[in-house]
Amino acid sequence: AGHHVHFPEDISANTEIQIQMKGDSIANVHLGFLQHKHKYQIQLNLPISPRSTSLTPIINTPFIAVGNVNSPGDDKCHEVTLELDAHKEGLLRDKFVLKNEAGEEFVIVLHARVLGSHKGTPMLKEGIHCIHHAKDEEEDHSDWQGFD
Repeated sequence: AGHHVHFPEDISANTEIQIQMKGDSIANVHLGFLQHKHKYQIQLNLPISPRSTSLTPIINTPFIAVGNVNSPGDDKCHEVTLELDAHKEGLLRDKFVLKNEAGEEFVIVLHARVLGSHKGTPMLKEGIHCIHHAKDEEEDHSDWQGFD
């Protein structure tokens, strides 16, 4: 009667934001599943080269807002807080640039799978928090009049 449930050791790996560096200047950030018409606050620890003490965000999309970039003294990672609007269903790929004082640019590419509003609620990875939810237009403008 000794039934034991064994979980794989790396089960926690799925709850963290995956960051893959491509060379020194491109970070592919995999955010996992998000939900359509939701806005998220995301905290990233980016392993950007230690040559940077101050990073300035350059953003060419209305769907990303970078709050602050903290450069820790130990040159390990830069903490970036940003807001992302999950503006379309399916595969979402948005990017922004962080530029250091020497003019070097680091491209941050955000990847997410965005679920439609009736496809369930995704489990968010650590460091991702929903901060706003836009209601569906259909909910407010239903032409169903109710029972007579």
